[in-house]
Parts: sequence; structure tokens; C-alpha cells
Amino acid sequence: MTRILLSQEIHPEGRKILDGNFDILLPENHSPEAFARAAAEAEGIILRTRTHASRAVIDAAPQLKIISRTGAGVDNVDVEAATARGILVCNLPAVNNLSVAEHTIAMILSLAKDLPAMDRAVRCGAWEERNSGRPIELEGKTLGIVGMGNIGSLVARKCCLGLGMKILAYDPYVADKFAAEDYRFVSGLAELFAEADVVSLHCPNIPETRNMVTRELLYSMKSSAWIVNCARGGVINEEALFEVLHDKKIAGAALDVFPVEPLPLDSPFLKLDNIIFSPHAAALTQEATIRMSTDAAQAVLDFFSGKRPRYIYNARDLGLT
Repeated sequence: MTRILLSQEIHPEGRKILDGNFDILLPENHSPEAFARAAAEAEGIILRTRTHASRAVIDAAPQLKIISRTGAGVDNVDVEAATARGILVCNLPAVNNLSVAEHTIAMILSLAKDLPAMDRAVRCGAWEERNSGRPIELEGKTLGIVGMGNIGSLVARKCCLGLGMKILAYDPYVADKFAAEDYRFVSGLAELFAEADVVSLHCPNIPETRNMVTRELLYSMKSSAWIVNCARGGVINEEALFEVLHDKKIAGAALDVFPVEPLPLDSPFLKLDNIIFSPHAAALTQEATIRMSTDAAQAVLDFFSGKRPRYIYNARDLGLT
């Protein structure tokens, strides 16, 4: 029977699609070495975010034919190495859009209403915190969105229509698509960072975006502004972000993603009181978790049943378009 390696266990609904059709393999632990050893026998891999299908893993898997991601991003896959071997890399470009968009908006609201501090105040009896004067209204404020893809555009629509925010956007690839919307697109990040009351990042971690949010951009923000990142940790200059937060040059930040995950317990960010964290969980709602597992499993089942998977990230390079 065809052997499928799960980088980590998936939701039972996804397992239902696999069980009885495949032999399921799991690595003995979460180390890269254990994953590579398990991959040696695999003909397919279902890959969650935490694990990397590196060139070493791909080279260790002589029978590998398909890598199916449980999300949209493929930055934990060596796509070049897979393509060179003729291995399909499948992803799910729309599976968690709503979950991440809602999480982003929750973080924006939490910053605006100072909810973590208010919660702490009640728990420690500091009732006078209600008079801090820090919470603000979001209606009429400017939301700067970097990356107007599926998630960024959904955040824009919900914040514009639902919260009455003005939308300032930067995305040179899709600006024409939103000509009918009441959004203002800018030609550079400098203008967006200088004007926005909230900056929200929605771009992949690729060479063009790595450390894209520079020290200069962060220091150009309003002292009352916040930055929210539910995209990828590598797009912000981490040292500069710590500086502007530590020195109170901006009001605060909300981060779901980090350059190194899990965030180390000795990270200096954990000592700051003007930052909100979540553990790369924006996509992991109950509904999205089911969709990610079932859709990733279905791609594998389709492939080994002789059908074309719905989304093949490297289809063009494999000559499948």
C-alpha cells in the first residue's frame, strides 16, 4: 500500500480520507533528522507549518511523488528541489483566509481597546485603569495594509465596511483589481507607514519581502500607531521592532508569527508591555483546521487515484498547465 508521511498528526476528519487508502507514517519525534528518516519510505508527504521539507529531506525520499501542504504558504518547502525531481508541491491558497483575517481584526481591536491591560487590571484589582484614557475608536482611522491578496483584501473589506476605517494599501501587483473600491493605493511603503494608524502585514516570506519592514519604516510611523503581523515573521527587522517598542516610539504591536518559532522564552520581546502575542495560531480555528486537513489529504488521494489535485503550486514549472 502507498505510504504517506504526516509531518505531524492531522485532524481526524483528514485521517478519515487517508485511513484504508494508505499506510500512514509518522516521524518518531519532531527533529529534522527524524523527519528525514521517516521520509525515506514515503511516496507522499502531508506537511504542516512547523516542519520543513528541505532539500535534505527530499533527497532522502527516493520514492516521493507529492508534498501536500496544509496551508497556503510553501516557504517550508524547498520547491526548487522538489520540482527538479518532478515532485508535485500542492498548497491550499484560500483555506484559512477567513480565520487569519478575523484573527488580524481581533488583534487590531485588542490593541485599540487595550484589552490585555484592562484584563490584567481587573484581575489585580486595579479598577482605576478604566480611566487610563488609552483605548481609542477605530472609525475614521487609517488602516495601512501591506499585501492585498486574499487575506489582506478581506481584512480591508471587513475593516472598511464593518469598522468604518479608511484603507491605505500597498501592493504593486493587484492595485488595478480594486479600482472600484474606496481604497487608496500608494506606490511605496514609506508613504503607508508614515500615514497609517495601524499597519497590517499580509505578504509571504520570500527573498523580496525578507526584512522588508526596515528600521527606517518603523521609525517613520506615528507615535500613536500600531503594527500587526499575522503573515510571516521574517518580513520585519526584528531588532528594529524591539527598539521602537522598547523606546515607545510607536504605541505597540501584535504578533502571531516570529522569525524563530516557538518564540524563545528568553526573548526580550516577552518583557515588553506594549505587545500582544499569539502562537502562530491565526489560521487554526476549528473550521479551518478541518478544512486544512481534509483538503490536504484530498490532494494526496486525488493524485494517487489518477486525478489532478486542485492546487499545484509548481504546476507551471512541471509543465502541467
